[in-house]
Amino acid sequence: MTNITIQPFTAARIPDVVELQSAYSAVYPAAQVIPGEVYLSPAFEGGRNLFCAIDERGKLLGYAPLYPMLAQDASSLPHILWAEIKAHPACEVWKEVKDQLFEQVLLRAGQVTAEVPGHPVHLTFQYFPSETDSIEYILSKGGCYTESVFTMRRDLSLDIPAAEPLQGITIRPWRMESEAEQQLYVRARNECFPETPVELGEWQYFMQMPSWEAGTTFAAFDGDELVGNVAVFWDEAENRKSGDQLGFTEYIFVRPRWRGKNVARHVINAGLSYLKQHGLACAILEVRARNQDALRLYAELGYEVVRESCFYVLEL
Repeated sequence: MTNITIQPFTAARIPDVVELQSAYSAVYPAAQVIPGEVYLSPAFEGGRNLFCAIDERGKLLGYAPLYPMLAQDASSLPHILWAEIKAHPACEVWKEVKDQLFEQVLLRAGQVTAEVPGHPVHLTFQYFPSETDSIEYILSKGGCYTESVFTMRRDLSLDIPAAEPLQGITIRPWRMESEAEQQLYVRARNECFPETPVELGEWQYFMQMPSWEAGTTFAAFDGDELVGNVAVFWDEAENRKSGDQLGFTEYIFVRPRWRGKNVARHVINAGLSYLKQHGLACAILEVRARNQDALRLYAELGYEVVRESCFYVLEL
């Protein structure tokens, strides 16, 4: 019988977590291998929100991250707690490993959300259809499919069509070097995506990642007001490893007052041009399948759906 202990994540476990992800991805090719440094971000609270299942020899059998996005006090929105329960595909006691990790995730979810009471709590998992074992496990715990997310890809060898000129709005690269600028960005982004608010500390941590070294945002300004934005970035180390030249156009938003004015088209085109100028071959983004307006725009700009993943939610 395998003795399993649950320990909080530490930086020393980064190689083990990446190796486990790589082994999992070899079985389920759609699954991403996330850089281990991501788990050092403030959202994981120094390892308190990431659990490691260890055997008696110190080998990592599985792990479970919990990434809270807590709703604001005044809103009626649910707390979204992104989670994963992942066991090494070679682990013979995978169900026992997952069960123990799941218990820890539930306990920690209760502790985290108790700080901001009065909201529904949605423990949310995202899986590709091929991840059948993981999906079946979450369904067995009471999770339910809620919606799909499309990954879209844009070939940068194709022309980037010009958009109609904007009146009174300027588009410029914006790396938001000051904290005041970062706060401005976070407020505008959270206005557009109140259901998944980003914390200032989380955005600042992202800006320290290697993928941001050559990355930037393209921002639309109406005078001094930030009205829209797209972040463009890439991971050079991952591109060298995979042989692909992938860039990302993500976190796209336009504030409500300025929608319908072609702002999104302009910032995305600027981002695509930036990636193309830096030698990237294609641009990737994710969009919820129910966001028909965004899907229509991205298709017009040359993006194509290349794969689908699904959300499974356990209401706590």
